[in-house]
Amino acid sequence: MVLVGGNVVTMNPTQPRAEAIAIRKDRIVKVGSSEEITQLIGTDTKVIRLNGKTVVPGFIDTHIHVADFGKCLLWLDLTSAKSVKELQSLLREKAKQTPAGKWIIGRGWDQNRFKEKRLLNLSDLNEVAPDNPVILYHESAMICAVNSKALAFGDITGQTVAPPGGTIDKNQQTGELAGILRDNATSIVWRVVPEPILDELSEATALACQKIAESGITSVHWIVLLANELPIIQRLHTNGKLPIRVNVVLPDNLRKETDGLRSTCPLMLHVGAVVVAADGYLDSKTAALLQPYNDDQNNYGKMLLNAEELSTSVSQILALGLQPVIHAMGDKAIDTALKVIEQTALAKAVRFRIEQAAVLNEGLVKRLKAQKVVVSVQPKVIATEFAVWSATERLGVERARWLHPIRTLIKEGVKVAGGSDCPMEPLSPLSGVQAAVTREFFPQEQITVDDAMRMYTVDAAYASSEENIKGSVEKGKLADLVVISHDPREVPHSEIGNIKVEMTIVGGSVVYPKQ
Repeated sequence: MVLVGGNVVTMNPTQPRAEAIAIRKDRIVKVGSSEEITQLIGTDTKVIRLNGKTVVPGFIDTHIHVADFGKCLLWLDLTSAKSVKELQSLLREKAKQTPAGKWIIGRGWDQNRFKEKRLLNLSDLNEVAPDNPVILYHESAMICAVNSKALAFGDITGQTVAPPGGTIDKNQQTGELAGILRDNATSIVWRVVPEPILDELSEATALACQKIAESGITSVHWIVLLANELPIIQRLHTNGKLPIRVNVVLPDNLRKETDGLRSTCPLMLHVGAVVVAADGYLDSKTAALLQPYNDDQNNYGKMLLNAEELSTSVSQILALGLQPVIHAMGDKAIDTALKVIEQTALAKAVRFRIEQAAVLNEGLVKRLKAQKVVVSVQPKVIATEFAVWSATERLGVERARWLHPIRTLIKEGVKVAGGSDCPMEPLSPLSGVQAAVTREFFPQEQITVDDAMRMYTVDAAYASSEENIKGSVEKGKLADLVVISHDPREVPHSEIGNIKVEMTIVGGSVVYPKQ
């Protein structure tokens, strides 16, 4: 295959630009001018004429929950609803297609888009779906609207006490349930929603993989949450339904399950890492801090593992030949993780990675650099933490200034890898690039388009020690490429997320659009 007549953004500093690419089997064999590459065309060569369009390395998403994304594709999409009436119409049609008693799950509504400018309520849902338990998630994810049947399944009554960090809304006049659950209270209903059957979930996850390819992503770090995802991954790989490369990141409790995945092609599927959680999350105020939350002076968050326990887990992960990925959001958790990394005898033989390292300071940044730790972030999550979870109020201005300081990290020489956290945030890596370069809160941490692109290409490949085969367009590397409508460096920053993916190539095969 050859691609000619294009604008090739290689992400290779020794040859930053080119016009054409030649591919033999699954590898790039030459990058150069259209004239040079045209000379390599033979009778069996597939020629793709780019007509000036841009080619970039295949995007790598270093933090995505693929099975959960698949589940969400089974859900009712409510993002288009401009009023409560429109939402009711969508729900009514879904209820007609759903057997009585079966759950209807939806996501994406936002009262700010509604003509009525109000939250959903119990009667809105009961009116159009009286025979099905219904749970509809707000666009911000931690608010949901439910109907009476869902409340009954969750055994929620007017006397039910919300769990810590959660709220069950009630009518201020009558005291009756309003049908809105917030934050940790959403789990009361969610825990009684049955899992999809294996066949259903496998089909949905296969569709998720195709959607991922359509977004220009050629490799994912699949963050596994549950054991039932492993047979799904195996089934998709065995049946040839993985159009993208998968690096499986197991949770610590499943780290010994590597034998459950048999790969006929390690370049397409392999178990690469294990994630171990040192603390919780900022949104639930469980990220472990050295000083208390600004708006909750008795709360320092929570360490899930102390230094000794974390060190034991890291040693066991290393013994399996896998990469330790440490989830640490708060500065106390990051400090503990770094102490373990600094004291680990094998540290120099492995590339450590801290996931979602959020609350930093100058000293922690210098230690991250000294240990060559990769920091994995999701730019759309950063925007949500400020805009939705009120990070400045929760942390105070001084600490919020050091929340995900991407520009500072990159300037100090720390490798930063980008991901989506899909389905909690949008899938598109280009929207992630836009979020990183247009950062609204503490804009001094905005980064260049080039640096943002590196987060999803060369530095994402570095995060999994694959920089020799992925992440840039150069001779000898895997032919994982994306054709996009415009060069991200040549459009207004606010338009980067609107750039269209026109073709995705994995190992020299066009996986989108399907040929």
